[in-house]
Amino acid sequence: MSIVFEKVSHCYLAESSLAFKALSSVSLTIEEGSFTGIIGHTGSGKSTFLQHLNGLLLPTEGTVTVDGLDTRNKAQCRQVRSRVGIVFQYPEYQLFEESVIRDVMFGPKNMGLSEEECRSRAVTALEQVGLDPEHFSELSPFDLSGGEKRRVALAGVLAMKPKYLALDEPMAGLDPRGRKEIMALLERFRKDLGCTVIMVSHSMDDIARCADRVIVLDRGSAVMQGTPREIFSREEELKDLSLSVPQAVTLSHMLIRKGLSLPSDLITADELASALLREVK
Repeated sequence: MSIVFEKVSHCYLAESSLAFKALSSVSLTIEEGSFTGIIGHTGSGKSTFLQHLNGLLLPTEGTVTVDGLDTRNKAQCRQVRSRVGIVFQYPEYQLFEESVIRDVMFGPKNMGLSEEECRSRAVTALEQVGLDPEHFSELSPFDLSGGEKRRVALAGVLAMKPKYLALDEPMAGLDPRGRKEIMALLERFRKDLGCTVIMVSHSMDDIARCADRVIVLDRGSAVMQGTPREIFSREEELKDLSLSVPQAVTLSHMLIRKGLSLPSDLITADELASALLREVK
């Protein structure tokens, strides 16, 4: 099972003089169980791509299917939206209920579930994001820290039990501790809950550490696809697209030029540290 884009194009204001093609003939597959990183400079089509995953936007041309369900089919799109949960950038701005528990219950309620089932799902989702339901349920979401708000927003999506979890810059605006906590949560969602994760990020270090596949967008086209190691080995091509590489790549290449005998394909800080320890020994 998978999400399949087949020659997908999307044009905003298609019938006007302001027409803008945000996606152009994108064909790719996101496999179930994968952690896919989406990278590209501002305006490359990342957010538009993300909104096609569950039918918030529909293709101007081409098709998007989720486990064989076509997003253009109204009846099937409802099923798609129960399978694909999207967490937008700064999701805490979308919190609005008077209590944490009511906010997390909102999605399941819209699915037509009973009050009892909604509350059960909300409690479980809060536990999954590391927030004690006993302590947090009746608090106002507006009294929480930035990191806690981000977790509540994630819980609201998890409460709908999505098979695919798509996130737009989930670490934006967080301090280093908050970033680390959210990344650990995403890795756990994939390993323990079996979620397929699709993450848009400007942090090449986060992508290198967590993703097993990377898609590079430029001017609405998917110009590169591959493993993080394959993508980040193309440093000059990425620079031409105004993209950087992980810090470990830059540092390891600098050390190699200085004469150290290191592998040329290191992409994470942990890999670089291990290689340097071997070199010292």
